[in-house]
Amino acid sequence: MKGRKSSASKFDRKEFDQRTLSAAVNLIVYGCHVQKYNKSNRKPISRLYYLYEEDMDYLQYLHSGRPFAQCRIPLLDIIELREIPTTESFQNLPYQRTLQITFASKKHTILFNTKNERDLFWQGLQYFIDVAEHNLIRDIKSTNDNPIVEQITLKQIKGMLPQLSITKQELKSLFNQYDLERRGFISSSDYQDLLKRLMNQDFVRFLFDRYAVQQMNKQEFIKFLTNEQSPYQKQCEDAFRLFAKQDGNNFSLSFLEFLNYLLSTYNQLFDYQKTQIYQSEDYPLTDYWINSSHNTYLMGDQLTSESSIQAYINAFQKGCRCVELDCWDGDNNQPIIYHGFTMTSKISFESVIQTIKEYGFKYSKYPLILSLEVHCCVKQQDVMADILKTYLNENLLLLPDDYKSSEYYPKLNKLYYTVIIKHRGKMKSSLQYRERFISITPINIIQPNFDDSESPDIIKRPSLSIQPDQQQLNTPTTLKPRSQKSFKRQDHGLPMQQFRNTINPFQIEEEMKPNKIIHKTKTETTLRPKYKISNIETQFKFDAPNPRCQIVQTPLKVDSDEDISIDKAKKEKAESLKMSSITALFGAAIKQQNRTVWEISSLDESKVNENLLDFHRRYFTRIYPSGSRVDSSNYDPIQAFNSGSQIVALNFQTNDMPMLLNMCKFMENGGIESGYVLKPQWMRSDGKKKISEFTSIQLSFTLSLLVGYNLRQLNNQNAKVNPQIKISIRGLQQDEQNNKPQIATISQSGLNPQFNFIYKYNIRCPDLAFLIFEVLDANKDFLGWSAIPLSCMSFGYRAVQLLSQYLKPLPKSCLLVHVQKNND
Repeated sequence: MKGRKSSASKFDRKEFDQRTLSAAVNLIVYGCHVQKYNKSNRKPISRLYYLYEEDMDYLQYLHSGRPFAQCRIPLLDIIELREIPTTESFQNLPYQRTLQITFASKKHTILFNTKNERDLFWQGLQYFIDVAEHNLIRDIKSTNDNPIVEQITLKQIKGMLPQLSITKQELKSLFNQYDLERRGFISSSDYQDLLKRLMNQDFVRFLFDRYAVQQMNKQEFIKFLTNEQSPYQKQCEDAFRLFAKQDGNNFSLSFLEFLNYLLSTYNQLFDYQKTQIYQSEDYPLTDYWINSSHNTYLMGDQLTSESSIQAYINAFQKGCRCVELDCWDGDNNQPIIYHGFTMTSKISFESVIQTIKEYGFKYSKYPLILSLEVHCCVKQQDVMADILKTYLNENLLLLPDDYKSSEYYPKLNKLYYTVIIKHRGKMKSSLQYRERFISITPINIIQPNFDDSESPDIIKRPSLSIQPDQQQLNTPTTLKPRSQKSFKRQDHGLPMQQFRNTINPFQIEEEMKPNKIIHKTKTETTLRPKYKISNIETQFKFDAPNPRCQIVQTPLKVDSDEDISIDKAKKEKAESLKMSSITALFGAAIKQQNRTVWEISSLDESKVNENLLDFHRRYFTRIYPSGSRVDSSNYDPIQAFNSGSQIVALNFQTNDMPMLLNMCKFMENGGIESGYVLKPQWMRSDGKKKISEFTSIQLSFTLSLLVGYNLRQLNNQNAKVNPQIKISIRGLQQDEQNNKPQIATISQSGLNPQFNFIYKYNIRCPDLAFLIFEVLDANKDFLGWSAIPLSCMSFGYRAVQLLSQYLKPLPKSCLLVHVQKNND
């Protein structure tokens, strides 16, 4: 390896909090999955970077197209570590998560999952560069090439590894195991072994030595997978691709590489194959659980928090496929979204639809349900319909002509990139008005007048207006006079051509005054006909003999309070025919007779029970949190899932146990790339089994908790912890009662405590059961948690990736467990 001249002056060190050094060392030793960028116009490549274990002088990365030995960066050749400047060609990357490694004449530009992960990797890499430069963990040669063994004292080790969550007594005891003669120092090779012992456990070494001596070859690795892991075929392929040296058939794993594999994504307790999209899509939409959000627009509580389009983006990034929009009348005839009669801020309906247009199918191609809770007058409902048609026209699912004879809702594979409007609406009016609403001419959309502090998320766009040279348009809401009776028609639903043959669309009756419009705004874009036309679909201003339409901007006359007053109850019950015409899920009472599959019932969390299973085989329900949850807390979704309800809506802004269960449930079948999980066969439309029939044991397994890795407080990584791990089963009531929560405790540091926990579980309905891990300190401080649907559980030696209280992966914080399926 070539050294560098005056490297200390050329290499600018970044200052880090020494309390995070332990986590940084863990991260770089075990390895980190990142995205490597070659050029700004190329797609990133997934890479695993880790410290090469043989002499810790190299940063190793895995490349499928290069020999293993050529995929490493000498630590002493690294010239610079830095963030990517925003002025460079990678300016579109989030620079806070980037690291550029400059060595020799090359650069590696890599992007991390989080800024915290980037900082830990940077700190760990910088630390081992310092170690290499000072010759603390490698043999050095004197000027006459005689080997000299570096003498490393206990004080030096404490200085190098000050925050390893190990007491001075424990470190001294470990040190004395190498300093048998009590000389006060150990050799560099002994220090390297000591470091590995701090980072690893004897149990993993024992498992490795059972199948290999120094390196595990391909046959030995296959034997390990065959004997210990199930299923193993796919894992075998992943491991070969990940660790193959690319020089013939020479496949071998060192101990640290074996450990890296055990803790990698490909060896999780949550079956890696089931995190991919694998389920059949040839079933009606009612046969799927759908990742769903409640009051999606809120960033916090239900009373005073901010409404934001960012909340919709956050939901889409979590795989949500059903979002809610609470719509109210706004200024300038523009509907708004907020939590009515509260102090939450307001955003425009149009800005939300624009966001949905941009992000709704960015992560998933599967249908998106817009759950509209509409409190607007008919006039603004029509504006909503126009906006939806303007932005989402090609994606909208429409009620079919034969909707009454539909036995099931359309299948999932027929609804790619489809937007489904859920609205109380009127089914009978939907088809009748469809002919009038064939093509939409965008109306003039005026942004509501909000204070900047009240609505930071209003998207300012050029307004859409009708062009004067258009020869035909569908009547905007603003053209309707107060009295709908004068335009009551008897020929609703006729095809347009047949309608044109029965009535002269330009039949002029008597001259009339401009239509009076009841509205509080000062101006409005309206159409002022000179003559009254008997056909409402074609109101124009004429200059005989050739008809043409003209748009006139006129001040509106505000009627007296007596004219404006409208019965509130009638207003709230009034429905827009335009909105009904683009609705594909119509609100209906749960007890409604003669129900169609195009209807959906919304139920409060308290009204959910397992007796609804048969109902859910064909029909939709949406479950939502109780109105008393003003803090945006979530209800327990287990019973709603067990009932077969398709849309179990939760407050996505609250990271609690219900959201953990929801997130882990929808990790199956593609995660954020899908948002749909197929219900088990017995719960689907062709199933007949009831929950009460699960009386016998369907799955019996024994869980052994072996080792924990990097269990520490996220906000105080220097704190010494005594971890307690609570393991519980959630699912059917009888499964929860027969498998009580178990707690595994140990009085060790959180770096890598070994546990002696074994428990046998007997499950009647594994299709609905979750295995939950909660890791706490003895003082009940949060350390991590995770949940796995038992239907997605793998067997053998597996890693359980722990998540933070924000439901983000904790860097290299995991549990190593062994799960064995019982045959009795």
